[in-house]
Amino acid sequence: MARSPKSDTQLLGDKAAARAIATARADFNAALESRALKVIATHLAEDAVLVPGDEAQLITGRAAQLDAWASIFSQMPDVSYVRTPSRIEVCEDAHLAAETGRWKGAWSTDGVAIRYSGRYFAKWRCEMDGVWRIEAETFVTMKRSGQT
Repeated sequence: MARSPKSDTQLLGDKAAARAIATARADFNAALESRALKVIATHLAEDAVLVPGDEAQLITGRAAQLDAWASIFSQMPDVSYVRTPSRIEVCEDAHLAAETGRWKGAWSTDGVAIRYSGRYFAKWRCEMDGVWRIEAETFVTMKRSGQT
């Protein structure tokens, strides 16, 4: 189900493509919230790379990311992650795009609320099927609270 993107996200370049990416991001956030691994998979390029915001290791490839999400969801049933784009810029030939924004992560462990947040950057690519997919995401943790 397509979710509406945040209305104050700055869209640059091809506005229709930028809106498609914003909608894909909203869908990705909803899939994280509902633990819909099949939907998460549709938004990731096969060789997608995720650079975590803390000491966690680099995650390379769609399959590895889905395995990581499945593990996170099973180990932390109350976990939530949200990416909130502030800017989406589509390149001149409309096949690549850069997304920047803020992210938040929350969960509890042993009754202690854990909160992380920071900045992120995502690289999107319009693939041969005309669908925008995440090729890379880099997260920087700027704030954390709770026991880690």
